[in-house]
Amino acid sequence: MRETSDIRNIAVIGGGYVGRGVALQFAQAKLGVLMFNRSPESAARSRAEIEKSLDILIDADALDEGDARDILGRITLTQDFREAVSGGDFVVEAVSEILSLKQEIFEKMDAIAPPGVILASETSGLGMTDISARTSHPERCIVTHNYTPPHLVPVVEVVAGRRTSPDTTRITCELLKQSGKEPIVCREVPGHIGVRLTTALRREAYHIVEKGYARPEDVDTVWRSIAPLFPALGLCKLNDFSGMDVLRDVHRNIQPSLDHRPQPSPLMDEMIEKNLLGIKSGEGFYKWTTESAREAARARDSELIRLYRKNKGLEQKTERKSST
Repeated sequence: MRETSDIRNIAVIGGGYVGRGVALQFAQAKLGVLMFNRSPESAARSRAEIEKSLDILIDADALDEGDARDILGRITLTQDFREAVSGGDFVVEAVSEILSLKQEIFEKMDAIAPPGVILASETSGLGMTDISARTSHPERCIVTHNYTPPHLVPVVEVVAGRRTSPDTTRITCELLKQSGKEPIVCREVPGHIGVRLTTALRREAYHIVEKGYARPEDVDTVWRSIAPLFPALGLCKLNDFSGMDVLRDVHRNIQPSLDHRPQPSPLMDEMIEKNLLGIKSGEGFYKWTTESAREAARARDSELIRLYRKNKGLEQKTERKSST
């Protein structure tokens, strides 16, 4: 197994929203990145989106133009799968959440990657035990689940499969820490930690709308109002402020009426049938134009960059600069 100090180049398989964010996070950490895209067209889109992400950081005074050029220069795009995998000291798969596809890719990566190279998956809900089932070296396979956009959200869930070695987990966490991430190790369970929490939240939001208890905009208004409570303390610590005895009574009263269906809400099927997919189709719960979608993304990124600057100590730097 290669040690963390031996890792100089990262291979990223898949240049979609997650893959290009992972490429950006490692390039920011001064590691070389070789990113695989299936076509020149998808590679061009990936590069354009990476440049756009860097421009947003520059505009927010979170990055200077020289550093942005250096970061972009550390990312190489290729349509040669073998070249990408064989050139990585650490390989990250970031493709669609289809088990059979991930199994196929891991089987191919395992056959190509040099011995001791860790193979990671960005899966948001599948287990590495299943993903690595067709590999010859499952001990080097692990989940590293980032939240998008990865270069702005520090936390990453690290999940070992049943046959993943302890060294693979240790080295992966060391690499992520050195790259400015906050790795959280959890046991193998569908959805890890964050996706389980957000799925439960979304499920009940759909249920409220489906039953006509409130409109989507009402759900969002209430959530935006109470959501700031959670970053300050977290979920479990916030519960301690309420008191477990109080919360038990609340759960007794409310929990029986929550959505307990094992299948996704029928509202989701209905919306998909009507092509109400969200921004990609121009309408979901809300109607979207190109400009309104950009404005919503800018608002999201503005808040994430504010937190990014705080984590990097850039707010203090700006204050010192403005006072001189």
